[in-house]
Amino acid sequence: MSKKAKILALLLAVMMIAAMFAGCSKDEPAETTAGTTAGTTAPAETTTQAPKNMGGYVFTLNNAGNFNPEGKWKDTSLGDELKALYAEIESTYNCTIMFTSLDNSYDLLLGSATAGTKYCDFVRIRQSTWIPLAVNHALRPLDGDAMVEAGLDVNDSDCFAQQYTHLTDFTVDGVEHTWGVDMSGKYDRMAFGHTYAFNKKIVADAGYSADAMYQMVYKYEWTYDKMIEIATKCTKDTTGDGMPDIWGVALDTDGNEIWTNGSGPIIYDSATKTYKANCLDSKVITSLEFMASLNQNGKLSPPFKGDGATTSRGDRRTLFYTGKAAFAGLYGPNFGDDGAPNGTANMTDPAGLLPIPKGPNVDHYTMNFVDVDLYCMLVSTTEWEKSAYIMARIADGLHDDEEYQEYLLEESLLSDQDAYKVLTEYLLPNGLMNIAKCSDNMYEITRKQFYQSVYEGTMTPAAAAETYQPLIQAELDAVFHQK
Repeated sequence: MSKKAKILALLLAVMMIAAMFAGCSKDEPAETTAGTTAGTTAPAETTTQAPKNMGGYVFTLNNAGNFNPEGKWKDTSLGDELKALYAEIESTYNCTIMFTSLDNSYDLLLGSATAGTKYCDFVRIRQSTWIPLAVNHALRPLDGDAMVEAGLDVNDSDCFAQQYTHLTDFTVDGVEHTWGVDMSGKYDRMAFGHTYAFNKKIVADAGYSADAMYQMVYKYEWTYDKMIEIATKCTKDTTGDGMPDIWGVALDTDGNEIWTNGSGPIIYDSATKTYKANCLDSKVITSLEFMASLNQNGKLSPPFKGDGATTSRGDRRTLFYTGKAAFAGLYGPNFGDDGAPNGTANMTDPAGLLPIPKGPNVDHYTMNFVDVDLYCMLVSTTEWEKSAYIMARIADGLHDDEEYQEYLLEESLLSDQDAYKVLTEYLLPNGLMNIAKCSDNMYEITRKQFYQSVYEGTMTPAAAAETYQPLIQAELDAVFHQK
């Protein structure tokens, strides 16, 4: 039975069988619980084995986002579906599912792990938190035979989004583990990484149809030089005041261009089992030179200082949304109805999606994920086998790749089949977790200082690489406890 059919059956059962659900003979918890909906659920599907009895275990999911039925989907049909799904799990496996909104800061989570005091069963956190937690042995790896025996298999595509889950395949103490899981579908999902959106009308007026743009991608002709060539032709001063009215580029991709030439500013050295700064690599320098060319001191994108300066990233997005720029660096939340108030869904001109162009040293495109927000388990979850088992049952109901793909095409990408093809066939398979967010301080060093100095032209790419190489190495040594 498909997941959609299962949900429909659950909803019918909730309407038909009143007050049958008694959960786990529990007092009503103070937090939001899944079993507070009036009604019941259908019995579990017949299997060859009786379902496991969790003995009344109270499972807490912290920072669950739109998977919490009392959040965004409260008093909606999707909220009712979620309640029915959780109610079935509670009834079938004799447990209670709770949703909490506790502080998920690094210090509190590390304190829970160190003290051995349960904080929650799973918590959604991003890599600037889960990487240092993993390094400090505060997270339980989610791969391996023991987890599979407990009922959670990170490689189960029916439960977990494989491309996103395996962004957390990460080496600690010389051993790679999977540290988190993702469940993407119609209720909630992880945002895809940075791309370049393009205004189809502006590029067409400059002589490049949308079809021609996509054909460049498919032929792997969408390169650094090609983007600068087109952006230059799109930049126009129609009033004669010396300032462009239409910009070639409204916004960069937040530094993620640096990963598109076969290297990056941080690498893992398997020989020494250490993370190393790699800013002086010639491939990285080439990427930095492309990043510098996106602005050219106010020739292709609005200047950062002086007359006509537009420094806010939100203002630069608005330039693109309002038809004043050919290209803009955007990522998942800035496309479609889930994103910014004036996102691409509300543009007057049609928009498309392109990869960050590829550098001269590679034969493919790369997508870097800035915010890898995934569900992790602290080592202080002592009854981890029960926690793992229940989480997998929840994931089986929440994750649905078909529904996620429908969302991408119809809502995020505005039914643009070519944009969908670019994202799903050319970018997502080459996804990278942004290691430059291994800590909040590293993000400040790289994005706010290193990359920004290149974008603004306050330092040459070579000088910036030389300046920030030792700073990045020092932070890597601190985060990963490297001598």
